[in-house]
Formats: sequence, C-alpha cells, structure tokens
Amino acid sequence: MKLYLLSFLLLTGSVGALAQDLPDTLVIRHATLTEPAFPRREFLPKGHLFDPILLDPIEAQTSVSVLPGYWMDGDKYDGTIVPFAFGLRKPLIRWYKSADRSSELSFDVASFTQFEVYHDDKLNKQKRQLMNTDYRLSFLYNIKVRNHSWRLRLYHLSSHLGDDYLFRNQINYYLPNPVNYEVIDVTYNHEKNGLRKYVGVGIGLRKPAERERLSAQAGFYYRKPSQAFARFVGGVDLKVWQQTDFRPGVKAGLGLELGRTANNLTFLLESYTGFRPYSVYENQKTRWFGIGVYFNPI
Repeated sequence: MKLYLLSFLLLTGSVGALAQDLPDTLVIRHATLTEPAFPRREFLPKGHLFDPILLDPIEAQTSVSVLPGYWMDGDKYDGTIVPFAFGLRKPLIRWYKSADRSSELSFDVASFTQFEVYHDDKLNKQKRQLMNTDYRLSFLYNIKVRNHSWRLRLYHLSSHLGDDYLFRNQINYYLPNPVNYEVIDVTYNHEKNGLRKYVGVGIGLRKPAERERLSAQAGFYYRKPSQAFARFVGGVDLKVWQQTDFRPGVKAGLGLELGRTANNLTFLLESYTGFRPYSVYENQKTRWFGIGVYFNPI
C-alpha cells in the first residue's frame, strides 16, 4: 500500500512540475512571435506622423468660429463673421524603419467658408449670407524620428467669392484673383513635454507676374501633459507671404482640449491680426477676436 501511495505521489509531482513549466514555454514563444519586425509597412494607418497645425487658418481640419469683433482696414464690421472649415487628412501608406523612425505618404482636402450675419436696415431683419469659400488639395510626405518630424507638402489652393456677397455688393465685373496657386513647402517640428515648436518655408510655383513666390511659417503650441479629461492648451501661429509684403498674419488661441482619444474637441478664445488669410481680398488688413471649436475627425 505504501508502495502504491509513493508511486502516486511521484506521478502527481511529475505532472505538476510539467504543468508548471508549460505556461513559461508558451509565453516565451508567444512573445517571440509577436515581436514587431523592421522594416515594415502599413496601409491606411491611424494617426499622423506630423499632426495638423491647429492655429493655421488654412489647415485641413474641421472647425467653426464665431467672431463678433471683426475689423477690415481699421473699420469694425457691423455684424458677426462665422468662418467654417471642413478638412480631412488621411495617410495612405506608412513605412517603419525602426521603432524610432518612420515615414508616410498622405493627402488632405479642405474647404474654408466664411459666412456673415448682419442686420439688413432696408428689410429690417437679420440676414445670413455666404461671403467666400477657399478650396485646398495637398499631397504630403512626412518623416518622424523620435521627437522630431518633417513635412514636405505640395498643395493647390483657390478662392471664390460667394454669390450672396457679389449680389449684395453689386460686383458684376472681373476681379483679379491671385489666390489661385500652388506651393511646395517644408516644415520642421519638435515636440517635448507638451510643447510643440515648428518652422517652415515655402515657394510658389506660379510665375512672379501672377503671384510672388516666397512664404514662411513659425509657431508654438502647448498642450498640458495630463490624463485628465480636460487639458489646458494655447499657442501662436505666424505666417508671412511675399505677396502681402511679408506683413505677418498672427493667430493666437487659449483654451481647453476635451477627451482622451486622438479625436478630441478643442475650445479656444482666439484672435488674429494681419493680412486676410483667405478670399481674394488677401491684401486687406484684418483683425478679429472670438471663440472657436476644432476637431480632427480622422
């Protein structure tokens, strides 16, 4: 009886030892199989290697602003301007050279529309009319190495006054439109501890007789590192164009970002001063303040 009992205990111990060793072997094999291999590529990836510049007035993103304070050539507009942008950016293919280095080919499309809300004294009622719409199509090649990223971009932009605006201002003649052009630009970006800094230069592809070629952009944007639902954000964007005699266009914003995903909502108190950033009247001196909501759907 004792012999049977001893045999049973030895058999049980052997099976237990085998069972204890088995999961460790499986875990090691599983880890080996799921280790990422480099180089590799991914089609239609999520996210962006070079994030959209939120304070750029002609960035491909979705936003709406309400601007009760709006000045044109020093005169306050008697009403409210409501700019609306609808833009999408999507990477097509991404290459991973290593865990710290990757690149992607991407494109974006965007429209930038401005509505005016004012009181018509003749009809004695409030009216809402379309002022202007700009359209942009871009192709981008982005590179990211750790906290550094670069964006090489080719884009076309065109501007079109709205029929409502033409009728209201009795414009029945041809207007020169230099805001119909192509640009190649390159922008460098560095981000660390929530602070993003960027600088870039561009050159237009139209003849100088049609449009002056040089442009540049710089700015910073701070997003407080936090896992909280609401985070403080703020920054300044500066752009200059040879076409507008290098007069700076400066947009500043301060507010909150809400959410914990890549598609958060951002609410800003915002202001702008400089050349008009869209429409055929880009030489017009403009200043505004108001509130804006920004969202990147993909």
